[in-house]
Amino acid sequence: MFLWRPNSAQYKRVAVLAEELEIERAINYFATSMVNQHTVDEILWDVTKNCIGRLKFVDCVVYLLDEERNILVQKAAYGPKNPRSYEIFHPIEIPIGKGIVGSVAKTGKAEIIRDTTKDNRYIKDDDMRLSEITVPIICDNKVIGIIDAEHPEKNFFKPRHLKILTKIAALSAGKINKVQIEEAYRQTEFKLIENNRKIAETKLLALRLQMNPHFIFNSLTAINNFILNNDAEHASGLLTKFSRFVRQVLDNSRTEWVSLQDELKALQIYIELEQLRFENKFELNIKVGPDVDREMVHVPPLIIQPYVENAIWHGLLHKKEGIAILSINCWKEEDRLYLQIEDNGIGRQASAKINKNNALTSHRSHGMKVTEERLQILNQVYNVEAVVSVVDLLLGDYQPAGTQVTLRMKIKRS
Repeated sequence: MFLWRPNSAQYKRVAVLAEELEIERAINYFATSMVNQHTVDEILWDVTKNCIGRLKFVDCVVYLLDEERNILVQKAAYGPKNPRSYEIFHPIEIPIGKGIVGSVAKTGKAEIIRDTTKDNRYIKDDDMRLSEITVPIICDNKVIGIIDAEHPEKNFFKPRHLKILTKIAALSAGKINKVQIEEAYRQTEFKLIENNRKIAETKLLALRLQMNPHFIFNSLTAINNFILNNDAEHASGLLTKFSRFVRQVLDNSRTEWVSLQDELKALQIYIELEQLRFENKFELNIKVGPDVDREMVHVPPLIIQPYVENAIWHGLLHKKEGIAILSINCWKEEDRLYLQIEDNGIGRQASAKINKNNALTSHRSHGMKVTEERLQILNQVYNVEAVVSVVDLLLGDYQPAGTQVTLRMKIKRS
């Protein structure tokens, strides 16, 4: 029976293959583990942990370069310097060029120190150890950090450790670079969003401020008419309501969002003003669903007032027969709030013919344009998905029966 016995060369070859396999497995292990790390700190702590667990080191520390101070700072550690997770006991800083770590950072060349007692560069940290391996983390031909491990035995670190740590350092550099680029992108994107948000909020403020003179103009004109007609009683009543309305509008205009309760209060005073101006030519019905919390649900101030004004001026004031009615309904469906303005006036088509040459028409349309702009910006800034729909109401014989405007948006609570 023949027994094959490998010669020394074959033994050596088998040993080399086994070592290469060990190196490849270790590197694959580190690379796989690193995939799940998403911050620089996570990457560094993962490296130190795996150096202890996979390579059987007793101590491993990773330094990062503080470019402003030109100093290496301990950022992650496993072993005696790591009493608790993600914590370093008495972290130290090493200037570039000082000690073994500083020297490697300066030259960019890894080193194995087989006996630290014979190397006067050695810096004792938490305890004296007799061998050390130090590998630079290089990104874009620049040292950004150091992987450093020590062992109490002399000659512990072997060439295979150097190969593994060199590859790990390269993997770390690539991952750190990617994370930093992503973080820089996120920061830039965040700043851009914030800048756009501030610009949008400034536009919203400007648009809100445009709304106030619009109401004041109409009300003052009406008061002036009463005064010119020597109707002091109506002028006084209108002026009193007008002052209440202005106070409420100014209170509501201080912020981008007000409670539904405050918005309805301002709206009701405005409608009462219009009723007073037009001698109660129309009736008002306001209905709020029982499941809508008026104090908790918030809306943009004066957001439906232009639609109410249109309903009064374009629909109800031209109605010749029957009782003119303005209805405002608020309800919610799931996470959406609905604000609906309905009138039983003459309809949009007939109103357009009447108001074709009316100078006030363009003034009132300005309020509608401002509201449309506000809704667009509110959708961009707050993502409320506000949508306005307009429906022409018809009788059974297709004769106009009024107009219905519905604003739908995500519910915003305080």
